[in-house]
Amino acid sequence: MRYRLRPDGSFSKHLKRLMRSINEEIVLALLCACRDPERGVHEARKNCKEIRALLRLIRPQIGKTEFRFRQAFYQSVANQLSGNRDAVVREKTWQNLVTEVPTMQSPGYEIVAQFLSTQDKLDPEDENGRDFLLELAREVESEIDAPRQWNLPETLPDLIPNLKRIYQTARDAERKANTSDDIEEFHRFRKRTKDLFYCMRVLRPMFGKGLKSSVDDLEALTELQGIANDHAVLLAYLDQHRQAVDLDNARWEIVRGSILEKLGALQKQSHKMARKTLAQSADSFVKAL
Repeated sequence: MRYRLRPDGSFSKHLKRLMRSINEEIVLALLCACRDPERGVHEARKNCKEIRALLRLIRPQIGKTEFRFRQAFYQSVANQLSGNRDAVVREKTWQNLVTEVPTMQSPGYEIVAQFLSTQDKLDPEDENGRDFLLELAREVESEIDAPRQWNLPETLPDLIPNLKRIYQTARDAERKANTSDDIEEFHRFRKRTKDLFYCMRVLRPMFGKGLKSSVDDLEALTELQGIANDHAVLLAYLDQHRQAVDLDNARWEIVRGSILEKLGALQKQSHKMARKTLAQSADSFVKAL
């Protein structure tokens, strides 16, 4: 069961237990993936993102060397699972898009669904797939005791400057993405918002119920950004495999235009939501906590 921070007792010990708890959840998710790859891989990748966000929160306390090592470790774990996750998401995103665009329900477009369905995914019945997941789980489990050596802050106020920096970074990323056509800037905006969401969700018990609406708003924003990112990933993949998909030019332009239209609408909606969620200055954000 997930460990939660508590306002009583040693704050540093609570933080260490929390980090260990998330590490354990990654291990359990990888074991779950041996039976249910889609669910297990999704949970493992999500928990890797959360622990990386919390590493950013405590970076000044653990030092650059330790921070970079742990960041690289959990990023590597997530990256090793990205192929399976991306294959599942591309197929689902395409199915949802076809449902929304009647033109793509006509004959000639089914070749895209057929192509996406043939992409490699983890098979729980495959011995190599299970061995891969078990070995990855062992690697993550080997890092479970690392937080014991970290010199973490004894009080919550010691972390507030770090949280303020994470908030400002998310705010800056949103502004840059909103004035850029580069999809990578939107992707960065999404990652930095997710950092803020995970940190706020973890710290919420320390501040009481007042943060619930802010955390809920951040979660809704990150989910919307995630759907936008799924469309960007689908478009990039289809473009990369243009010859294998084998759509004629007219159909390809409809597919490309439909994805771009949906992506643009999701991005616009994300920025609109962010104007409310990230409206405060960093100083005002901290004062309101």
